[in-house]
Amino acid sequence: MEAEKKIILKAKKDIKAFDYLYRKYYPRINNFVFHRVNDEAEKNDIVSNVFFKAMKRLPLYRFKDSRNCAFSSWLFKIAVNEINQYYRNIKREEKIKNNLKNNPQPVSQTDSEIDFDIIKEKMKYLSLYEQNLISLRFFEKMKNKEIAQILGKKEGNIKVQVHRTINKLRKLLGGEINHEEF
Repeated sequence: MEAEKKIILKAKKDIKAFDYLYRKYYPRINNFVFHRVNDEAEKNDIVSNVFFKAMKRLPLYRFKDSRNCAFSSWLFKIAVNEINQYYRNIKREEKIKNNLKNNPQPVSQTDSEIDFDIIKEKMKYLSLYEQNLISLRFFEKMKNKEIAQILGKKEGNIKVQVHRTINKLRKLLGGEINHEEF
């Protein structure tokens, strides 16, 4: 246990040392997620997210009594949270699909019926910055806080900018404004 503690301390300063931890715990985390998630691609995404988050948050990791909270427990806690998020997302998508089935929309195109190819085509009329906002928020499913960190902005500003960009995109999709206005 003492040797692992030294490696963790080293990895906090030099991220290359995290490789040892990754190799040591990858099989156990992968196996755990494998038994919880049926889809191979989703399983791989979840395992990747677990180690990415662990690597990113390693400086925040605190050593406690080895009997109470080992590094492996911390990784499994991250894995449990990622799996829970995965299933919450599935439930949310099912709920939306059921609402759409039970409450059919008028014949006009609704947001859920719009083809992603059409959205991508209309996004070309947005600025590169606005395209990045939409991509990060909806295609990469990032939270405003994460986007703010990436773009070096305040979270509140990102929230407003995403809202405005969505409105622009809706207008483009509805044909209410011409593309020269941008």
